[in-house]
Amino acid sequence: MTIRKSVTVRCAPEKAFRAFTRDIGRWWPIDKGFSYGGERAQEIFLDDRLGGRLYERFSDGTEFEIGRVTRCDPPELILFTWKSPQWEAATEVEVRFSAAEGGTRVELEHRGFEAGPKMAESGKRMARGWNTVLERYAGHADAMTNA
Repeated sequence: MTIRKSVTVRCAPEKAFRAFTRDIGRWWPIDKGFSYGGERAQEIFLDDRLGGRLYERFSDGTEFEIGRVTRCDPPELILFTWKSPQWEAATEVEVRFSAAEGGTRVELEHRGFEAGPKMAESGKRMARGWNTVLERYAGHADAMTNA
């Protein structure tokens, strides 16, 4: 199973990329339960460099590493692994940013859910979850139009 989603935002690719990576903690829907920390959920970070981490920091100061950046070509592409504690293996998330009329087309592909039975079921839930995530991201990126 591969999840494919896309959204167009009203800012240049450089700003769209920065909004997705460096600003992830400002828009990621932790308040909607999109966290591995449960009630301890506090912050999420995505380091926009090769080898950088996608991770959460919980209210007690502990951190959970979700994945690692395996390719980073700002402002066109970021590729990172994603692993839930319950999954048999890591998946891969690729996000591409390309100039489009009036802004930037952002295309997300989350792949690798066929690696195990627990992952296949999670993939179905994540397909719905990415809709919420990209909606929040687009709202933040659109606000950067005049920033």
